[in-house]
Amino acid sequence: MKLTDKQYSNQVFKRTSFCNEGIAVWWTKKKFERCQFLGCDFSDVLARGCRFIECVFKGGKLQHFSMGGRTSVLLRKTVYMGCTFENVKLRSLGIADFIGCTFINCDFNTAFIAASFSKCKFVGKIYGCVFCGPKFDSYYYGNKLSFLVSNKGRLEDVDFSEASLTDVDFRGGIDLSKVLMPHTTINRM
Repeated sequence: MKLTDKQYSNQVFKRTSFCNEGIAVWWTKKKFERCQFLGCDFSDVLARGCRFIECVFKGGKLQHFSMGGRTSVLLRKTVYMGCTFENVKLRSLGIADFIGCTFINCDFNTAFIAASFSKCKFVGKIYGCVFCGPKFDSYYYGNKLSFLVSNKGRLEDVDFSEASLTDVDFRGGIDLSKVLMPHTTINRM
């Protein structure tokens, strides 16, 4: 399905494929408010400078969705505010800010390089991921501009209390003083 409008409110997308047969689909400065994405396929979609407000992502294919890119003019990041992600694979968060979001039973087997999380809650098993902090690494960012635009892996008021962390690492100077860790033991492999 091709989205031609710039703004969508209260839409329910059920088992919708947004991919274009292997050709990249660019979503630039689109705004989604209170939309539900249920079992949707986001393969090869790149969100640049988009806003997702109080949206629900449940099931579907998000592992090949580039969730956060910046626009070249005005350097707008993609922002997710008050969104819920449930039972999805997240692999390419890019330069995105997640504010007040809830992640329930998501598969995070990835490194969070330039994504930031503020007032977010993680529930369920989290396995094999790395949260990277503010230390610049050109291998991950590609260029200095991408580094400057990102929030450099910030974790602020993040709640992992209902999560089970296995083989999860926090690197590059992440401040864990405002992070609520799980009540159970952190498992290391």
